[in-house]
Amino acid sequence: MRTLIKNTRLSAAIFAAAFVMVQSSCTKDFDKYNSNPNGLTEEDLLKDNISSGIFIPEMQVNIMYCKTNEDYIYQLQQNLNADIFSGYFAPPGDFGGPNNSTYALKNGWNLWPFKVGYNGVMNGWREVSKRAVTNPQFIAVANILKVEGMHRVSDIYGPIPYSKFGAGALATPYDDQETVYNTFFKDLDDAIKSLTEFVTKNPSDNSLNRFDLVYDGNYIQWIKFANSLKLRLAIRIAYANPSLAKTKAEEAVNNSYGLLALNGDNALVKSGKGVPTRNGLWVDDLSYNDTRMNASAESILKGFKDPRLSKYFMTSKVIPGDYKGVRSGISFSGKPDAYLNSSSSTLKENTPVQYMCAAEVAFLRAEGALRGWSMGGSAQSFYEQGVKISFEQYTLGSSDASTYLNNNTNTQAPYTDPINAANNVTANSPLLSKTTVKWDESASMEQKLERIITQKWIAIFPDGQEAWSEFRRTGYPKIFPVVNNQSGGTINTEKQIRRLPFSEDEYKNNQAEVTKAVSLLGGADNGGTKLWWDKKPN
Repeated sequence: MRTLIKNTRLSAAIFAAAFVMVQSSCTKDFDKYNSNPNGLTEEDLLKDNISSGIFIPEMQVNIMYCKTNEDYIYQLQQNLNADIFSGYFAPPGDFGGPNNSTYALKNGWNLWPFKVGYNGVMNGWREVSKRAVTNPQFIAVANILKVEGMHRVSDIYGPIPYSKFGAGALATPYDDQETVYNTFFKDLDDAIKSLTEFVTKNPSDNSLNRFDLVYDGNYIQWIKFANSLKLRLAIRIAYANPSLAKTKAEEAVNNSYGLLALNGDNALVKSGKGVPTRNGLWVDDLSYNDTRMNASAESILKGFKDPRLSKYFMTSKVIPGDYKGVRSGISFSGKPDAYLNSSSSTLKENTPVQYMCAAEVAFLRAEGALRGWSMGGSAQSFYEQGVKISFEQYTLGSSDASTYLNNNTNTQAPYTDPINAANNVTANSPLLSKTTVKWDESASMEQKLERIITQKWIAIFPDGQEAWSEFRRTGYPKIFPVVNNQSGGTINTEKQIRRLPFSEDEYKNNQAEVTKAVSLLGGADNGGTKLWWDKKPN
């Protein structure tokens, strides 16, 4: 069977079989859908761990959808919500009318993060858990992927069905978000323990290699990623449960296998193992022409004279040689494609999808140290380390990083709309931050936090989901509010959007439970209600 795995056509067939299983495994017609005479038999799947392993890449490519078919799914899963709300991207046209960019939230769009999360990640996890009883290392990796995928879903909606998923009930109950996060930590702790025990007893095992699109079956790298993810989630709840946040953050840092510390550790989804992938954001930007650089990204990167600007974006055609972004929520005044000549990203079709990078981990440790937690160094040392690692990631030299880190004059720049001056942000606008790059030990804790989060926001590009979550949690960096707020008063323009409403499909198919979930939310099911961890005082 090893030669079978190396055969691209047959490997693709394995992946296709997994897709059919995942999509249909929650229906009563499972056997019918899996009896394709041109596919693989259950006997085939039981050989060489294929039965459980084939669901690992299925989970991996659905966390941020990057399959080569159905390209529109990433756009609905993330680009038309978090990528816009994060300040990274903005639509260059009106999509035919009011939409998410003006807070006129479209139900048909906003069910997709939920849908992809459960069809692609949770159903895949359930299959691995059921089939890999003799492969605890597969279950551990699936648990890590489950948390990576579903914390993103929870950070969009709040309460989600999680701890009781797959229990066999006709309707799946929702957990409040605090319970969801507590279960995330348990899942990660269990996975770290299981993988640690496994690699101790089986140091040369490479059984996952044939399926793993991220770390090629390197379990130690998976432990590092799990520790880093645990640190991310600990920082996320710093305002909601400070004591648990501190405990879990310090556990993550002190684990003997460590964290993502070098760019070689970055968690990236790559094509391979017979599984072709395509960067979904590249599709939206360079293929569909449906997204462009956000004005906030222009303002911050140009203001700091950040050399990563040319690594992230191409110069525009509207002002040749210059980088131009688009304000979110603007009126296109009968010119639906007026801003197509704004800056596109530099992503390629085969650019790997990034779950997490080492630079982010350094900034997480910087914030932990700022809070007085035991992170293994000072806030300043990790802050500067984060910038240096990010520069290395984009092949910028150490001298570039040193020059950048010593800049104590440049701040967020004004924004000029090349088409409509009503969208400008002038130099004296309160929408602009006065923070600089250079660390100032005499600054207040809040000023230091703004520096850390602003640089983290730059470094984790282009992951709009994580950037939006951290903006909601901290208020940083300063992202321009929408110009036209068409939420009908449910979303505060200044505070910006806090979540998406629950899935329209859930109201149809799981109505009783999603109705209960609204009470767990602690507010109305709209974009203005804060999530559980969104507790920072205004």
